[in-house]
Amino acid sequence: MSGLSSYLMSTLSRVGGLGGSSGIPDFPFVVGEKVATVWPWTIHAGTSTDGKHVSIFVFDKPRGTQYLGAAQNALRRMRTLRHPGVLRYMGGAETSDAIYIATERIVPLDLNDRNEELVRWGLFRIAEALRFVNEDCKLVHANVCKDAVFVTDAGEWRLGGLELMDAVGAERPVYREMGSVIPGYAGRMAPEIKVQGMQGTAALDGWGLAELISECYTTEMPLGLGALHAQLRNNNPKLRMTAPGFVEAAQRSGGVLDTAFVRACRFLESVTVKDSHERAEFFAGLGAAAAEFPRVFAQRKMLPELLTLVEFGGADNGHSAVLASVVQIARDMDETEYSTVVAPAVVRLFASTDRALRFALLEHATALLHGMHDDVVVASVYPAFATGFGDAAPAIREATVKAALSMAPRVGSKTLNSDLIKHLVRAVADAEPGIRTNSLICIGKLCAKNGPGVTDTSLRYIVCPALLHALRDVFPPVRAAALAVSGACAMRWDAVDVARRVVPAISPLLVDGERPVRVAAVKAINVMVAHIEGHAREMPETVAKKMDKVGAQAEAVADLAANGWGGWAVSSLSSTISGAISLASSVSHSGARSESAGVRSEPAGVRSEPSGIRSEPSGLSEPPQVSQRPSTTINSPTAVSTSISSNAAVSQSAGGWEFNDDWGEDAADAW
Repeated sequence: MSGLSSYLMSTLSRVGGLGGSSGIPDFPFVVGEKVATVWPWTIHAGTSTDGKHVSIFVFDKPRGTQYLGAAQNALRRMRTLRHPGVLRYMGGAETSDAIYIATERIVPLDLNDRNEELVRWGLFRIAEALRFVNEDCKLVHANVCKDAVFVTDAGEWRLGGLELMDAVGAERPVYREMGSVIPGYAGRMAPEIKVQGMQGTAALDGWGLAELISECYTTEMPLGLGALHAQLRNNNPKLRMTAPGFVEAAQRSGGVLDTAFVRACRFLESVTVKDSHERAEFFAGLGAAAAEFPRVFAQRKMLPELLTLVEFGGADNGHSAVLASVVQIARDMDETEYSTVVAPAVVRLFASTDRALRFALLEHATALLHGMHDDVVVASVYPAFATGFGDAAPAIREATVKAALSMAPRVGSKTLNSDLIKHLVRAVADAEPGIRTNSLICIGKLCAKNGPGVTDTSLRYIVCPALLHALRDVFPPVRAAALAVSGACAMRWDAVDVARRVVPAISPLLVDGERPVRVAAVKAINVMVAHIEGHAREMPETVAKKMDKVGAQAEAVADLAANGWGGWAVSSLSSTISGAISLASSVSHSGARSESAGVRSEPAGVRSEPSGIRSEPSGLSEPPQVSQRPSTTINSPTAVSTSISSNAAVSQSAGGWEFNDDWGEDAADAW
């Protein structure tokens, strides 16, 4: 029992890591759960000390002593080979109990869940890796088959299974010594391996490539692939096609590897050595073609390469086309993946000072920002975005104004009203008339949209003054845009402000010299009048205080005393007539006066000022305001008496002046 416990503890210390670490010297990885088994390894999930996900190949020495040499050979070869088509080595270690190899995260090749384009691209990658192994490294893989191929998260194939790899022309190659103990190897190895004394060449891997193709296409091969497969399976190694020969023949026009997807992948791998014309032509058509590419591969393989290309200047002046492809590929990504792959790159790109890149970013701002968290947009993207409002290039300023519609919903109401709307209002005074027009349109859309947006306070104290200023702009489209925005915002303004401030400013534009401005002015006025009418219907009949007759007369007298001639027109009719009659009576008793004396005649106990009537000699100018009402003008005592006596509604008696029942109507006519 103690022996079994010791064995289990030893295994747990190697696989799983007690205390949260692997416990393996010089191996900074934590071994996780087992995910697959491929001779002679068990594959485990793992993580590095910096949190990256990896795959860890574990060879248990006590259980596979006969394969120890093959496992040690694989570790040695993995440490020295570096190629995009070869499984990427990240670390390794050997202890007394096991051998560990950490690689990029992969899974064994599963041909049951396959995509035809990925299979063709995978065959190309494996053939290219074999070219590197055979021609550059002078090595022979000698074990090419499905079990030697692994698939990354992006769907790319990687060449692994280096247990039998040896040098070309080796006297005692590993594949010949170990071939007899490898499960299934005797049935797929090349014929020359069985012949003692025959040295291995690159033709060995041509045979292995044919074996892999047979496993990929068990029923029917694509057009053109069958002939190449037959050449790879030639029993005569001298006449057999090699992996480099297969790549060359398969890429010819109409060949099995001459597809849009394979060409795009190949171009991206060599884009840095292409000239600017080739890059421009490729990126112009990539966006439409990307829609047909395998989604996972495009998002996890092509998208990071495109973002890197844009960030480090590999797109020349084709930033817009590359970003269009980025948008096309990234549109179906979930929020978590987008935040991991795209968002960090977008933040870095917005901080760039390259105007061509910034212009392209602003063109695609809506799509690029859709998958980003609002907090990231506010903290990391918006500050760099806002600098575009003050850029020296008019094209950048205009693109920034247009992109503000995409930015506004992401920055929140606080930033919108405290900063963004102010930038747009400043743009209304820009030197470029097109920018002034577009900024007004943007403001109108932000103010008129439903939901959280421009507050009523910002609308009244920030937006309204800018609109009133724009109504006097010399550029007709600016005036028309200001009118359109005013009409759109009218229902949110206070009706009193509209009547007193906005309508008077718009009225001159009803007769503007430009017809589009006149049409826009009529529409805006109609909206505002309807708004004012609705407000007026809800107002009370009067805002005056209800006072009795005595109180009203007393207040009228007080107003006359305070205002003098300015308040005569609102004095009561009785006091006016009474004052006039008293003045006429006084004049008739005192006689004619000198024109230059300027002496006023007042009856006893009555002042002429409250009545609003002043007697002046003929030849002097008429009193202010009196001349505006001819029916009540009094130029002389004679005129006064004539005016009074002509009113049949008024009669004189011993007790004073009396008013008949019909005085009100005639008096109103006289006034």
